[in-house]
Amino acid sequence: MIRPASEIEYPASQAQRNRASMLARMEALNSANSALMAVIAERLGAEITEDEFRVSELTAEQDRLIANMRQLARA
Repeated sequence: MIRPASEIEYPASQAQRNRASMLARMEALNSANSALMAVIAERLGAEITEDEFRVSELTAEQDRLIANMRQLARA
């Protein structure tokens, strides 16, 4: 939504900066969550076909994504 010029504050208030930061973090977490769900789905497929190498590879990627999400949540 585009706000009228009369409602836009220059410079941005601390509350607006905090809100923008929170929205950016939420967007990053949403993207990370989507990536994690894709890796989990792929890993489950690898488990069904009993591809142990691919399972271990995807498990490592899953662990990396979870660590990244934890870091984003703490920020």
